[in-house]
Amino acid sequence: MNIHACAFDPRALLRGSAAAALLVLFTLCGLAADPMILTSASQQFTVRGKPQRSAFATSAKDDQIYINPAVLVVACERIKEAVAKELGWIDPWRGGIFVNVHPLRFDNERPELSAFRTTTGWRYRLEVPDQISRARLIESIVEALLLEFADRAAAQHSVELPPWLAEGLAAHLMAGPLAGLPLQPNATNVRHNPRNDPVAPLRAKLHESVALSVDQLNWPEFDWDDRRAAEAYHHSAHLFVRELLKLAGGPDLISATLAFLPEHLNWQSAFLRGFGAHFPRLLDVEKWWALQLAQLKTHDTKYVWSGPEAQQRLEEILYTPMEVRLDANELPHVTPVALQTVIHDWDFQQQVPLLRNKLVQLSLLRLRLPGELGAISESYRAVLEKYLQGRSKAWFGLTARGALQEAIAQFNALDAQRAKLTAKSVTSAPPSGPDEPGAVVPLTLR
Repeated sequence: MNIHACAFDPRALLRGSAAAALLVLFTLCGLAADPMILTSASQQFTVRGKPQRSAFATSAKDDQIYINPAVLVVACERIKEAVAKELGWIDPWRGGIFVNVHPLRFDNERPELSAFRTTTGWRYRLEVPDQISRARLIESIVEALLLEFADRAAAQHSVELPPWLAEGLAAHLMAGPLAGLPLQPNATNVRHNPRNDPVAPLRAKLHESVALSVDQLNWPEFDWDDRRAAEAYHHSAHLFVRELLKLAGGPDLISATLAFLPEHLNWQSAFLRGFGAHFPRLLDVEKWWALQLAQLKTHDTKYVWSGPEAQQRLEEILYTPMEVRLDANELPHVTPVALQTVIHDWDFQQQVPLLRNKLVQLSLLRLRLPGELGAISESYRAVLEKYLQGRSKAWFGLTARGALQEAIAQFNALDAQRAKLTAKSVTSAPPSGPDEPGAVVPLTLR
């Protein structure tokens, strides 16, 4: 039998014992520490929780973070500022939000948000486990902010939010201004680069999982512990909210929907009221959503047309080639006709198929247009859609004429905006003749 000699170093044992003792002492001190109660800069948030109780609290596993109340109270203000800026909120807050950080009770524990009415208004309590995923923490704070905004006109009962709104908006902000939000002590604040395309990773993720339908977004029926199903809902909600924000007046319409919630028994009615200019029925939402998914899967948003090419493509849709005779004895020649002329001179039944085709073309065009031109294109589409809806529902000539006059005035204003944008990018182009695109004189009804 071979016997190996082992050297014994009492100093190493002491060093190891001291390190273990310090670790135990640090942990016990953390457990025994009194909870911290901190108030945010705007005083809307009050955060209660114990300091970090784990020596490994600064390390993250996957997307998990350990909540430090001192860091969280600052993060709440950052999230609030991002939501307010995105949705255009300027009114001061009315309902305070109390965030209680408690020890994790079980795996995958979700935050719990509750609302209660007091003599001075609504108050909110958010119960958050001290170990949680980054995304879930931000979603819970965004949800509390949205609920507080919607409840400002609620009298007896707190409102019900659309289930996709908080999750989708939080994901949208996490891909933008909240991309580098520090939620751990000593974390580096990574600034968001606006040139990065947030759609590219979203497209890849939606290719991996099946994008959900509007019904599946409205009524989520899956086990939240099913990671694959939860991710599919998360990515679909992200895209859904992102595309709603891109509609003409999107941020204002989301805020309007929230404000209308106390007046309706269900959030669907408030949503259709807020987005009535775009979606008269839920069926229209489904058609629009199907189009967005088709665009996401078949178009690469990294490729954007140059300014001159984008203007030309947009004009090809806005102007309709028609044969015109200036004199009865002359041969007809083709000239582009503006939308104002079409809706003013054509019979409405003749307009409908042409204008509906232009709606589809404008929707498909939007992903290729840069900056302001994309916003103007979307405005043309929104005005055209509203005009078709108004004329279709008009019972009397006076109502139809009102829809016609409004559309022509809006088209004239958009033409003026587009002309200014063209003047900025093209400074040496020769003047257009009367028969060339862009030279159409605004039409005014008298």
